[in-house]
Amino acid sequence: MKKIIKPLIVIVVIAGLVVGGLYGYFRYNRGKKIAQVVSLTTYGMDGYWGDSIESYGTVTAEKSQTTYLASGTEVLSVNFAEGDHVEAGDVLLTVKKESQNIRGKELEVEKAQQIYNANTTRLERLENTTPIPEHIASQADTRDVTYVMEKTYYAKSDWNGYSSGDIVFECSYMYNGEEVYRSYYSHEDQKHPLNEDDDAEAIESIKSALDEIEDLESVFDVEEYEVTEEIVVGNWYYDTSNGNIIGHEGLGPHGEIREEYIEPKGYTPTQLEEAIEQTKKDLARAELDLRIKANQLEEMKNTNENGEMIAKVSGTVSKVQSADNYNSTQPFMIVSATDEYFISGTIGEFYLGNVHVGDKVSVMSWDNGMTADAVITDISDSPDTSEENNYYMGGGNTNVSNYVFKASFDRSSGIEIGAAVDITITPDNVEAGGMYIPNFFIRKDSGGNYVMRMNEKNRLEKVYVRIGKSLWGEMLEVKSGITMDDCLAFPYGNGAIEGIKCKKVESLDY
Repeated sequence: MKKIIKPLIVIVVIAGLVVGGLYGYFRYNRGKKIAQVVSLTTYGMDGYWGDSIESYGTVTAEKSQTTYLASGTEVLSVNFAEGDHVEAGDVLLTVKKESQNIRGKELEVEKAQQIYNANTTRLERLENTTPIPEHIASQADTRDVTYVMEKTYYAKSDWNGYSSGDIVFECSYMYNGEEVYRSYYSHEDQKHPLNEDDDAEAIESIKSALDEIEDLESVFDVEEYEVTEEIVVGNWYYDTSNGNIIGHEGLGPHGEIREEYIEPKGYTPTQLEEAIEQTKKDLARAELDLRIKANQLEEMKNTNENGEMIAKVSGTVSKVQSADNYNSTQPFMIVSATDEYFISGTIGEFYLGNVHVGDKVSVMSWDNGMTADAVITDISDSPDTSEENNYYMGGGNTNVSNYVFKASFDRSSGIEIGAAVDITITPDNVEAGGMYIPNFFIRKDSGGNYVMRMNEKNRLEKVYVRIGKSLWGEMLEVKSGITMDDCLAFPYGNGAIEGIKCKKVESLDY
C-alpha cells in the first residue's frame, strides 16, 4: 500500500508547487538541453577587401603667398589684378591702418584653441578608460543538494481511530528544509489524501489531535524520502570574450533576489574604439582648423606702418577679391610662383605596400566642397614624428607609424592655396578575401583556439581553428577549421556542452 500511495503524493506535491509558483523544483537534464546555433552566412563575413584611408591637410604651392584681411578693414588700394605678375618687394595693396580690427579673428583663434583642448582632454580620458565586456552572458548557478523531500507519519499503535501502521499525514519539503505542503489521510481511506475543501472538518480534527502531541516520533514511525536534485541558487554573469566572471545574482527558494547583480556601465571595447577613432578625427580637424586660423591672424597683422602689404614671392596673382565686398575667412589675394598645387597627408605603415608614387587620391575642400584628383609625387622613407602631419585616419590598425606623402593637382580645380581639405585613398588589394567571424564565437584552451559547431548529426562538437588578423577589434580571421556553411553556437552555457542537440535560429540569445 505504501508503495502505491507514495507516487500519488509526489504528483500532488509537484502540482501544488507549479500552481503556487514556487521556484525550487527545477531540474536540469542533459538530454533535454539544447544549444542554439546560427549560420555563418548571417554572422560571418568573407570577401573583405579593406578600408579606404582618410587624411587631412592644407593646400600649398612650392612658392606662394596668401593674404587675409580682417572684417571691416578699409582697403585704400589694390595694385594688382588676377593674372598680373608680381615681383618680391612690390606693394600688393594698402589698407587704412587704424581700420584693421583683428579682434574678431583673435576670438576665432581662441575658440579654435578651446575646441582643440576639449578634444585633447576627451581623447586622453577615453584612452585611459577601461571598457566593460563586449557581450555579457548568464548561466544558472546550480548546486547538487541531497535533502529530505518527504516524510510519512505512520501510527505506531492504535491512535485516534487509526490502526497501527496506518498513514496519518505526510509532509513535503523544499531543499532548504522549509515545509511546503502537508496532506492528511482518513483511517477509512488510506489510498487517497483528504481534500482540503470537501474534508475540511476531518482535517481540522486531525490537526487538533496532533497539536496535543509534544513529541510526534513517540507516537508515529517516520519514513523519510530523500532525493538529490540540481537546484538553481542564482545566476553567474560573465564576459563572453574570456569567460571571466563579472557578477553574481543570488536567488532564494522562491526566486527572490538575495544578492543583486549590478550591470556594468560604460563603453564596450567596440564602442570605446569607435569613440577614440571619432575623437582622433575631431582632434585632427580641430588642430588643422586652429593652425589655419592662427596663420590667417598672422597674415592679417602683416602690414607695415603705412598699411602696406608687401609681396614676399615673385609670381602670378591667382586670386584677388573685391575691395568693396570681400570675405574675411577667405584669402584676399594669392600670389603663386607655379600653377601646380600640393597637399600633404599621412598613411599608416600597414598600407605602405599598397600605396605608390603615381597613385591618385581624392581631394575635397572644406571651404567650398570642390573636389580634385591629385597624384602622389612622393612618399617619405621614414616615419613622421611631428604632430603637424599626424592626420592619418585609416580604417585598419591606427596604432602604427605614419608616413608623409605629397600629392599635386592643378590650381584650375577651384581649390585654393591655404584651403583645408579631406584626402581619401583607396589602396589596391588590401586584405583581399578572408573569412571573418565575431570574436565571441572563439574560445581558447590548452589545445588552442576553438569554436562549438553543429555537426552532421545536429549535435554540438568542439572544433579547433587557426586564426589570423583582427578586424576592427570585433572580428577574427579564421584560416582553417570551419567554413561559411557551418553553424556555430555561443560557446558558453549550453553552447559549451559537447554532444547536446542543436537548434538553428536566426539570432542568438546571449
